[in-house]
Amino acid sequence: MKRFKIALMVLFYSFIVTNQSTLGAELNLTETDDTIRITLRGKPVLQYIKKSQPVPDGLPQYFSRSGYIHPVYTPTGQELTGDYPADHAHQHALFFAWVKSKFDGKSVDFWNQAKDLGKVEFREVLNLGREEQSVSFSVKHAFMVKDGDRWIDALHEVWTVTVHQTPADHFLFDVVSVQQCASDKPLSLAEYHYGGMAIRGNVQWLKEKGDHSINEGDLRLLTSEGKDRWEGNHTRPNWVAFFGQIDGRDVSAAVFCSPINFRAPQHVRIHPNKPYFCFAPMVEGAFKITPGKEYASRYRYLVTSKAVDVQMIEKHWDEYAKTEK
Repeated sequence: MKRFKIALMVLFYSFIVTNQSTLGAELNLTETDDTIRITLRGKPVLQYIKKSQPVPDGLPQYFSRSGYIHPVYTPTGQELTGDYPADHAHQHALFFAWVKSKFDGKSVDFWNQAKDLGKVEFREVLNLGREEQSVSFSVKHAFMVKDGDRWIDALHEVWTVTVHQTPADHFLFDVVSVQQCASDKPLSLAEYHYGGMAIRGNVQWLKEKGDHSINEGDLRLLTSEGKDRWEGNHTRPNWVAFFGQIDGRDVSAAVFCSPINFRAPQHVRIHPNKPYFCFAPMVEGAFKITPGKEYASRYRYLVTSKAVDVQMIEKHWDEYAKTEK
């Protein structure tokens, strides 16, 4: 009887592990206790963080976070994103966080973790999916507010991440965020200069404050309006591309803001020396996420292992914009 029980346990465990993988001809989605990982033709595309990763030595534990994507890879294997950067440890690769906000009369900041006023965490996997030309997963997050010695949910968020089948020269994936109030209380967002869906680049691209020089391999940014990282800040482009070299290899990525997003095309916050930018609709003015209504944000990411190609980006933007209307 004991051997029979052990055998059943082994079979059950194998069944669960087998069903945590969604396989396509070339796309492979694998879930573990800690992550969801997607590969294409055997090469990693991205990894979603379910369980908080160890905080680097010397950093306080309040920088711990789950519910974001890291790394985002290039087709040649470079890590495009950075996590727990020493200069801004609260910036976690590809992440979503609000900054200057209020909930139930209290000031809240989900972005700047050192304030210990708000935090975001992974809650559960809702779905693993496969279509003919894509794989996807949906996960639930909680935006939490500190209330005395306890944390309470202010927002619930569902991310749906879809990775598309593509030729070998690029990766293409979508992130859709849908947020709803977790109670009958709204979340109020004040007018502010940053916050929202963000991406933090590789640490190799960090420059000293005030350094506007452009050397070979340095990070450069370009908007759909032809503006660079200094001219493009707080403009409203359809897309932002960033490009340079990582480990001596050319890389580029473009992020498209859906034309059906709130206040699209959304303002962008492009940092003058740190390798990050975000889509920040609160730049235009205050707004609220109210009970009973969904706040949806949709973005597409085009990643290559070559120098920026505006013609290629515009082609993908046109295709994306048509499908989003």
